[in-house]
Amino acid sequence: MKVGVQLWGVLKDRKDGATEALKQLKEMGYSRLEPCVSPDVIPGLEHVIWPADRLEASMEAIAAMGLEVLSCHLAAENPAARPDILERLTRRGIRRIVVKSPRKLTDESLQQAALTYMRAAEILAPLGGELLLHNEAEDIRTRIGGKTAYEHLLDLCLGKVGAQVDVGWVYAGGEDPEALLWRNAGRVKSVHFKDFVLTGSGPEETACGKGAVDMTACLQFARAFGCDQIVDMDDAQNGLWQDLDTSLQLLNRLSAVRENTVSYLNTLDTETGEVHVIRRFDGVAEAPNWLKDSGKILYNADGLIRCCDPETGEISPVDTGFCTQCNNDHVVAPNETAIAVSHMTFDSGFTSRVYIVPFGGGEPRLVTPNSPSFLHGWSPDGEELAYCAFREHDGRQEVDVYTIPAAGGEEKRLTAGGFNDGPEYSPDGQYIWFNSTRTGLMQVWRMKRDGSEQTQMTFSDRNNWFGHVSPDGKKVLWLSYGKDDLEAREHLPNMQVELWLMNSDGSNPRKLLSLFGGQGSVNVNSWAKDSRHVAFVSYELKHR
Repeated sequence: MKVGVQLWGVLKDRKDGATEALKQLKEMGYSRLEPCVSPDVIPGLEHVIWPADRLEASMEAIAAMGLEVLSCHLAAENPAARPDILERLTRRGIRRIVVKSPRKLTDESLQQAALTYMRAAEILAPLGGELLLHNEAEDIRTRIGGKTAYEHLLDLCLGKVGAQVDVGWVYAGGEDPEALLWRNAGRVKSVHFKDFVLTGSGPEETACGKGAVDMTACLQFARAFGCDQIVDMDDAQNGLWQDLDTSLQLLNRLSAVRENTVSYLNTLDTETGEVHVIRRFDGVAEAPNWLKDSGKILYNADGLIRCCDPETGEISPVDTGFCTQCNNDHVVAPNETAIAVSHMTFDSGFTSRVYIVPFGGGEPRLVTPNSPSFLHGWSPDGEELAYCAFREHDGRQEVDVYTIPAAGGEEKRLTAGGFNDGPEYSPDGQYIWFNSTRTGLMQVWRMKRDGSEQTQMTFSDRNNWFGHVSPDGKKVLWLSYGKDDLEAREHLPNMQVELWLMNSDGSNPRKLLSLFGGQGSVNVNSWAKDSRHVAFVSYELKHR
């Protein structure tokens, strides 16, 4: 997950330059920065509030460290008075300029601020930039017209200024952060993660997840609405760097949490674009397989495999024996007499191994003793399985595509370099389709069944996952994430994603559908036998 860090707290006690601090942030796993910037030098604060000239001069060095300047706080009461600064920063690729509410929170001062901020937003818009308003505790605590002063000011800006919500200061100001986020869902562009514990003297800042803010709910909102995610650490209980590390680890753990999720099993006509909702589920359902013989659709939920009749919506269980922790990587045998599943256990750390289970029940048979292994393909002749696996090579863990005889035996590594996932056989058995980060972003690739002739098939400026070939071999469907929404190797749930289609020779790529989905939507092949319809799962995020 791409997480940024606000640099005020990182730099406020360092006057030895920022280079080593930025390197340490990168090593820790942060990928984005939000510095504080001023039009001119502020004496005594230039080490933490950089003059715009300094930021501009540092951009290449920052990029060379593998970091991105996501946005910047502009220390200027009237940002519209310096259009040259707004233009220079935006042309450097800084998409969002952030300002604060005025010091005085009166009707008159907020109206004046709104007029000023709207003018700045109008300067930024043609350049592809946005102006965002950041909150403190006081403009949450102060009420004007029955609303927080912060929200009142946003209203006065008539939709031209977006919101950057600091959830910690919302809590410190006496509001429920989750409720405020949802009230402003249409205009929140950035979420700052700050946390507080209550003490006798009031709120005291702590690492994210150690205080009273519901970080799970706030992070789910941020990812669902495509918001920037930034850790904002002004102070620390356990030392700044330890609390920064604790905060980042927490957010990464929470990225896969799926609380308050509603699932919808759907079908899509790839020719007309018509969508049909088959059934709604409370909780998480994932990874439909469309059975060719019966026309029913398999999916996993709560570790079990279930079967849905698309005509009636009726659900029936699938007996997988002791494999009761099945994830979203299940595949049906070509003759539909058995199902292969990736079954997870947690007795000796996280493991995932591939088992084959006869339809109708029976003892699961282990195919991949090595772990973790995540199934994706079963060859049309029934002889071989393809999966991605995490294995140690030359002292480091790599993720590659492997094949193994369905009867069991030695696994064969087919890829090397980058993060490789999602292997699936073409209907004629000649190719294995997969996805790989070896050229930067995640893209869909194809290779011969023996691993030769590895060829990139998609070239878009997006992260593309899980190429699924239609039964007639003519079309390929895949799941696509925005390039800035996550790291290329990630396929996270509950995000804004797209379904794309192309011809199997790579020609005519086109978007079919935008949806709220991701992990679980189309992890495995879900084509109907008519090579026209596909099944997919979309999601909805509930809130209190």
